[in-house]
Amino acid sequence: MRPTFAQLEAFYWVSRLGSLKEAARHLGLAPPTISLRIDQLEAELGSPVFERAGRGLILTQRGETMVPRVASVMEEYDKIRSIVDDNWQHSGVLRIGVPETFAQACLSDYMRIIAARYPALRLEFAVSTSSELEQDVLHRRLDIAFAINPTGDPKLTLVPLGIQPVVWAAAPRFNLPSPLHPSDLRGIVIITNPPPTPMWRQITEWFRQAGLEPHVICRCSSPTVVAQLVSTGLGASLLPRRLVQKSLAAGILRSFESALPLHPSRLFAIYRFADSDSITQEVIALARHAMAQTRLVEPEEN
Repeated sequence: MRPTFAQLEAFYWVSRLGSLKEAARHLGLAPPTISLRIDQLEAELGSPVFERAGRGLILTQRGETMVPRVASVMEEYDKIRSIVDDNWQHSGVLRIGVPETFAQACLSDYMRIIAARYPALRLEFAVSTSSELEQDVLHRRLDIAFAINPTGDPKLTLVPLGIQPVVWAAAPRFNLPSPLHPSDLRGIVIITNPPPTPMWRQITEWFRQAGLEPHVICRCSSPTVVAQLVSTGLGASLLPRRLVQKSLAAGILRSFESALPLHPSRLFAIYRFADSDSITQEVIALARHAMAQTRLVEPEEN
């Protein structure tokens, strides 16, 4: 069995990007060429490395086993190129997922410092809820993501980055007390992201500590829009302080201490355990730098 570098390269980028077409575009080749190289690799191995799933491809168990080993080959090849060619820069596609609060607070700074460090790297950002971002990393639609309170999976590595402060917020017209108890919100619409998002879990756990459930719930998939709805006086919500700080400063909203413990919003970097490499560790370090500059998170108390 002697797979060629070209076959391994095709395998690596199809596994990263999820389709022959995207791998071909990245490598500057025709899709039939990538398909042929995968066929040749599978012939060498004597078993398939991909299965078709709709219009895309997913790794077989044999393919999953190969990914970290082939990734190490690609990384070593990159190092050799950097020695041979002093002008060479790490290139390729890096797909990064971020929640909306991260996007608003520091995505522009983050993009700027990654571009300065890796000018040849092509960045693709996805902004979504933390629960969706976690699934996108798990199913290889993203290479790395930053997510609040991920549920975790044995295939994923979770790197803690700090606590994202959250507050109960509502318009002054509700005349709510502080500290706030779940019983104080009787008859008030609770606006939240839908399950199984971290916001939903935090709110429902808070109410259940008092043996209560929210009376009226409005679900909205966007935390930013939730904050906007709360700012117009349509209800109350548990929100990242960063999303509502301007409304709080302007007196449009009030924030409230909680009479019951709040489950903390812990921000993590998440990536597949098998896909760890020097670039992954570097972009996490750069994210820490961007978050420190914008004070998006606070260190966790020991």
